[in-house]
Amino acid sequence: MRYWANLGFLSGLDGALMIRHLEKIAQLLSAEYGDPLLNNKRDPIDEIVFILLSGKTDEAKYVAAFTRLIEQYTRWQDVLTAPRCEIEHAISDAGMGKRRAELLQRLLSAVVKRFGALDLSALASMYPKQAEEALLGLPGVGNKTARCVLLYCFDHPVLPVDVHTYRLAVRLGILSRRTSYDVSHRVLPGLIPEELRRKFHVNAVAHGRKRCFSRDPKCQGCVLTKYCSWPGACRPVPIVPRPKPLAIDLFAGAGGLSLGFKGAGFQVVQAVESDKHAAKTYRHNHPKVDLTEGDICNLDPMDCLQRIGLRPGDLTVLIGGPPCQGFSESNRRTRTLRNPKNHLYREYLRFLEVMRPACFVLENVAGLRTLSGGAVLQRILADSRALGYETEWKELNAAEYGVPQFRRRLFIVGNRLGVTVRFPRATHGDGAKPYVTVRDAVSDLPRLENGASEDYMPYGQDGRELARCQVSMRTSKNGDLQVQGNLVTRNAEHIIERYKYVHPGQNWEAIPRRLMDNYKDLSRCHTGIYYRLKWDEPSKVIGNFRKNMLIHPEQHRGLSVREAARLQSFPDHYEFLGSIGFQQQQVADAVPPLLAEAVARCIRRARPRKAV
Repeated sequence: MRYWANLGFLSGLDGALMIRHLEKIAQLLSAEYGDPLLNNKRDPIDEIVFILLSGKTDEAKYVAAFTRLIEQYTRWQDVLTAPRCEIEHAISDAGMGKRRAELLQRLLSAVVKRFGALDLSALASMYPKQAEEALLGLPGVGNKTARCVLLYCFDHPVLPVDVHTYRLAVRLGILSRRTSYDVSHRVLPGLIPEELRRKFHVNAVAHGRKRCFSRDPKCQGCVLTKYCSWPGACRPVPIVPRPKPLAIDLFAGAGGLSLGFKGAGFQVVQAVESDKHAAKTYRHNHPKVDLTEGDICNLDPMDCLQRIGLRPGDLTVLIGGPPCQGFSESNRRTRTLRNPKNHLYREYLRFLEVMRPACFVLENVAGLRTLSGGAVLQRILADSRALGYETEWKELNAAEYGVPQFRRRLFIVGNRLGVTVRFPRATHGDGAKPYVTVRDAVSDLPRLENGASEDYMPYGQDGRELARCQVSMRTSKNGDLQVQGNLVTRNAEHIIERYKYVHPGQNWEAIPRRLMDNYKDLSRCHTGIYYRLKWDEPSKVIGNFRKNMLIHPEQHRGLSVREAARLQSFPDHYEFLGSIGFQQQQVADAVPPLLAEAVARCIRRARPRKAV
């Protein structure tokens, strides 16, 4: 639905669920304030005069002024012809009596001149836009006043926008904080469904007058605490008592780092992610984490802490991986300092400076080490050390920590506790346990065809005893019955024909050149293109599905989403959401949870007992 295209805090939900959220908000406010204006239709002249008196005046005063005015004059025609000093005295409670009295008579005179009498009933037969334009030319009538008349007097489905509706919309995340009050008159009506506009405005005005002030709002006991982004609302997150350490995940993606740190005993209490598809997957798998979906450049680290009731220094570890595509050695076009994504590490450091965690872990592709001659890596090390952190870095291979995939990642780890953080020792490979292989990881999954589109399917039944890796992965929400993510890209016939020439361990070079005629320069093909995996080795890097085009060890097709997730060490209960392309991208971009867990355990071991 178009209503939700620009939502902030409440985004990520479909239209129907979004309407239920707004209905719930209206229900909570209705119970609080009683909706006194919902069921009565008012006189349009009464409405205009009432709003005219309410400007920059306390509620009790302008209500008293309006009451005295209608008691003293039985018809608005009498007000039009009365001496101005009498009117001034009648409305003196509202303040600016002389100025308002003059404006009131000018208004009534203009109504007679435009409509032929003190009667606005003709507006009922006009279209809302036409009726609003007819009102806007009257003295003292602006957008808000015109729409109030149309909504409350003629039931036109418009939305008045005043300071109360604007403030509530921003604090609920319906409007971005960057949306100005003037712009909100145009934008906000398109975000609130017609059937909810009257109730939303009535409740917003009541809430703004009683509790939701511009400064020092009464957040304690507010019924909207759960939905509000105002720092004082402090929406509660179930933070367990120490010694369980706390983590915040920036650039969280689909949640690989968070999952690994949870596996090591951390409680991830907050996450930030800008991609709506990855955020939807994160929210689905980490429902108790306070997730902010949006551009980190627009966030205040102190506001983020206050949302979960923490102060600078309370956090155990700040984790995250700024977007890594620009750092990747396979990205030849944007692997320079001119790529704006290559500067997002500064946002991470900005949060680090304010939040002051005991430790931090910044993860990225191995290519960060050589980008611009190592300038970015050295800047991160220098800046974090200037903030008081002892900082080290190391390149780790995921396959050496039980992940069935050769994947090099660079980890920068810092602490301000004066302790030495030792990177994890390899548990698999030379001199250790055997590598976990592709067979160990995926051979129990369903047998699929090219273009398979049935998301949930029973596990494969080949009669073999499950490998240890498979036993640990089989944690789907359906037990041992079904597993999610059995989606495979539908390749064209000429692509399938290419697959047939590639044996395990071979790549595009095994394909006859006559079948590769669409490639203008074969020398630019990297080793991962059309690479068929070997059953008895770890996989090559699970990267961009369209660029890498990894082939199943024996079937002529690409990898399913679940097979790729297994090779990334995601357990089967971890479900990826969105269309197949978005799911594939989320899996490819993720940090292998088992690798993240190995690093997280080193952080836990390095912390002094009394600080944990």
